Amino acid sequence: MSIATPEKTALKLGFVPLLDCAPLVIAREKGFFEAEGLNVVLSRESNWANIRDKVSFGLLDGAQMLSPMPLAATLGLGSQTTPMVTALALSMNGNAVTLSAELYRALSPQLRDRPNPAEVGNALKQWIGTLRTKPVFATVYPYSCQHYQLRYWLTASGINPDDDVTLIAVPPTQMISTMRDHMIDGYCAGEPWNSLAQQCGEGRVALTGYQIWPDSIEKVFGVTQRWADAHPHTHAALIRALVNACEWLSFSDNHPEALELLKLPPYLDQSAIPLGHTDTVLPIMQSFFGPGVNCPSLSHAHLMLEQMERWGQWSGGDRDQIARQVYRHDIYSNALGLDRLSQHA
Repeated sequence: MSIATPEKTALKLGFVPLLDCAPLVIAREKGFFEAEGLNVVLSRESNWANIRDKVSFGLLDGAQMLSPMPLAATLGLGSQTTPMVTALALSMNGNAVTLSAELYRALSPQLRDRPNPAEVGNALKQWIGTLRTKPVFATVYPYSCQHYQLRYWLTASGINPDDDVTLIAVPPTQMISTMRDHMIDGYCAGEPWNSLAQQCGEGRVALTGYQIWPDSIEKVFGVTQRWADAHPHTHAALIRALVNACEWLSFSDNHPEALELLKLPPYLDQSAIPLGHTDTVLPIMQSFFGPGVNCPSLSHAHLMLEQMERWGQWSGGDRDQIARQVYRHDIYSNALGLDRLSQHA
C-alpha cells in the first residue's frame, strides 16, 4: 500500500483525562505519530462540551470523543449542527456505575458480596421508594454511553429515569468531589474515576458498563466532515498511528509503562491513577485493540441513534443514512489497507 504525504503535519488533538485517552498518549510518547510524519500536540480538556466546541470551531484538529458525540453533533443535538465523522474506535467498555458510600451501605443488607445488576437495581428501587425527594445521579455528558447505560439499567430495574430520579451532567474529573459534597448519590463514568472513588472511601463500584452492554464502543477518534474532506491523507496517517498505539496497548507487558506515561502531569498526573492500577493492568474488560474493536461499527451507531430517539433527544429519521454518514468504516479500511484490515474483521 502506497502512503501519501499528509496535507497537514502540525496537529492539535484533544482528550479528557481518563484512562482510555491512552491511545493518544501512547501514539505521541512512543513515536507512532512521528513515524507517520505527524507533529502532534495533545490538549487536555476539562469536559466533553469543550471537546465538541473546539473541534467544531477548528481550535482542535480532532479529538478523543464519546462514541455518540459525532452523531449528536451531526444532528445538532445540544449544539449547533456540525457534521462530524469517526473512522476509528479507540476503546471498548471501561465504564462503571459508582454509588456513594452512604447509599451503598443503605443497600448492602439486600446485596450479596458480588451482586448482579438486577439485585443492585431492585435494592435501589426499594430505597427510592422510602424517599421524599428524588435521588440525583450524574453522567459525563447527555450524549454518551454512560448516559444511555445508566438509563437502560434504571429502566430494567423498574426505575423511571425521568420521573423517579434526577439526572445531571458532571465532568469526569468532578464526579468524586460532587459526590463528596452530597450533590449526587451516584454516577456512571469511565476510569479512573470509579476506582478512585472506592479507593478514597467516597463511593463503591456497584456494576460495570460491561454488565449492562457487553462490548460497547466507548471512545472514538472524531473530526469534522469538513476537516476530513480537506485532509484525507493526514486523517489516514492519524488512524494508522492510533491503531498502532492501540495494538501496543493490547500487550499486558506494556501496561506498566503505559500507566507511567499516563501519570505524567500533561495527561492524568500521579494523583489520578488508582494505587491498584499502578503495578497491574488497565481496567478489566476494557479493550483497545482486536477483532471487532477498532473498526467503527454501524450496529453501534444504530444503537446510539435508537437511544437518542427513545429518550426524546432526537425526533427520529433515517438511522442508516446517518450511521453511514458518521461512522466511516470505509476511511478506516482505506487507511489501513486490505492486508491490515483482516486483523480487524
